[in-house]
Amino acid sequence: MGFSIWQLLIVLGLPLIGLIWVLPWTLALSSDKISGSSKFKWFMLSFLFSWIGYLIYYFVGVKPHQDN
Repeated sequence: MGFSIWQLLIVLGLPLIGLIWVLPWTLALSSDKISGSSKFKWFMLSFLFSWIGYLIYYFVGVKPHQDN
């Protein structure tokens, strides 16, 4: 009983998809640029809107702090 290429792709691809899905949340929560309730707000934005929310967080929340 062997594995087909599709079964292997699914078994190997699901953890990668999960990581890509969860990564914006962890990046927002682990950031040192913001703190407190602001961090929670950005986490919720990235939780609800995934990468779009994270990009908004990066360009609105993190980028201005790096320029100072």
